[in-house]
Amino acid sequence: MKKILIGILFTVFCTTVLWSQTNLNDDNQNKLARQLSDIKSLRTRDSLKLESLQKALQELIALQKKEYQNQYKKSTDSVRIQNQLSEIEKIKSNTQGAAVVLDNDTLFTIYANLAAYSNVDRANTAQHRIKLLFEDPKFTPDSLKIGEMFDVKTINYKSNVIVAVDEIDALWVGQTIDSLAHAYKNIITKGVLQAKKNHSFKTKLRQIGEVFLILVVVFTVLFGVNKLFTRLKKYFVHDSKLFPNGINFRNYQLVPKRILNIFIQRFLILVKYFIYLLVLISSITIALKIFPSTEIWAKKAQNIILIPLQTFYNSIIAYLPDLVIVIIIIVFVNWILSIVKYFAKEIEQGNLKFNNFYPEWAKPTYQIFRLLVVVLTLIIIFPYLPGFDTIAFQGISVFLGILISIGSSSAIANAVAGIVITYMRPFKQNDWIKTGDVIGLVIEKNTLVTRLKTINNEDVSVPNSAILSGATINYSSIGRTDGLVITTEIEIDFEVEFHVVEKLLLYAANKTNGITNRLAPYIFYKKINDTTTTYEINAITFKPENMYFIKSDLIKNIQKVFIDEKIPLRSVSIIQIEPNEKNMH
Repeated sequence: MKKILIGILFTVFCTTVLWSQTNLNDDNQNKLARQLSDIKSLRTRDSLKLESLQKALQELIALQKKEYQNQYKKSTDSVRIQNQLSEIEKIKSNTQGAAVVLDNDTLFTIYANLAAYSNVDRANTAQHRIKLLFEDPKFTPDSLKIGEMFDVKTINYKSNVIVAVDEIDALWVGQTIDSLAHAYKNIITKGVLQAKKNHSFKTKLRQIGEVFLILVVVFTVLFGVNKLFTRLKKYFVHDSKLFPNGINFRNYQLVPKRILNIFIQRFLILVKYFIYLLVLISSITIALKIFPSTEIWAKKAQNIILIPLQTFYNSIIAYLPDLVIVIIIIVFVNWILSIVKYFAKEIEQGNLKFNNFYPEWAKPTYQIFRLLVVVLTLIIIFPYLPGFDTIAFQGISVFLGILISIGSSSAIANAVAGIVITYMRPFKQNDWIKTGDVIGLVIEKNTLVTRLKTINNEDVSVPNSAILSGATINYSSIGRTDGLVITTEIEIDFEVEFHVVEKLLLYAANKTNGITNRLAPYIFYKKINDTTTTYEINAITFKPENMYFIKSDLIKNIQKVFIDEKIPLRSVSIIQIEPNEKNMH
């Protein structure tokens, strides 16, 4: 029973479990079906989203690729353009553009070649076609259009190409190709219209009237200038009280009245004709500018005057800083020389003294110092002189240097000798000296020569080099302090006793004016001849400047004393007489 009950309970339990399991399986299946349905719908939606995302991603990738390609193209174009610009900059300085000219007016310039056409060919073609537009009486600016052919922009008139431009042309002028094409179109339009206006009948009449007005003005101005200078000449030359006695400086007449009048007349004539020339060239230039066909001549005529004047003006302005430096250097050097000159005068006058520096050295020392300073100043200011670095200036400097060095060799020798003589002090001014065969009073001593005044009032110039190379006798340097010996020789017969001769000679010397009493005269026995004896009287004087007169008086007194004593003076000279063979034959 118990087993039956346990079996029933087990059966019920298993049935219950099976039933609950069956219900559970049905619920799970329903849930799974719903979940599968949800998953299918979700997958459908996700596939649609994925498809749209993939499409968007593909579009984004394509857009990025396109942008990358554009950027790469731009980068490549930029590099290409930069390379072209660098090449253009290299050849720009050596390339001369071809101008497109209409009626003597340059419209634009073409620099680059296009295909097989050079820039000159392109400019000539464009100039010819623009001239045809000018000659076309039915020209309308609206018919001038901009077209495009491949990578080239063209300016067309109706169906004809006037000029073409490409990227290289734009790079030459630093513009884009579109802006350059529009600029050429506007330039051609304005140029053609202006040329037509310049050649109209109304313009011709106006130009003729302007030329006539210029002629009237020119003749009026020339007539007025002539009248003005006639009155100026009358005022300054004939009726003027200005400088009635010429130009005077203190008591010296620098310029006489006659020469001053001639100078004023010639100066007025020069200024008058200069104004004439200026008026004529200016009027011709203005008249030529009136007509377009002669405008280029006007520029040339204008340049004849303006370019030299402009060059001269620019040269002056450019030289002003150097000129200021030169003036400052000259003023400073002049100030230094003035100070040194002042001290040199003080030393020369004896107001300022230095040991072992003689007053007569002051002036030559100052002159040497001034020469050295001037040479040094010229060396300093030489680089600041206009045109010093030109070949012509350097060539002339070298030529003058060689010429001076060759032609002044003797002068330099004399100058060096003069400097040496100055500091040797062999003589000074107012000394009696003998150099060579010349005896005279020193009246001037300069760098090159020494001037002597002889006893006969002869002015002798002796080169300093000759004085330095020869012997110089100074009669005054010691003669004023220690005395100068005046000598003369006589010959007396043996029969006369020598003590008598001595007595007479000493008496004659003491009787001579200028012979000092402080130092007694003395006698030398110079020579014993065949029948006579030679005596030399030596008398001392402290007045060497009078040595010629003292010696003359001494000889006169000796002769008088010996004549009074009836003692003959002998002078024996042997003269050899030979027969003249020519006369004998």
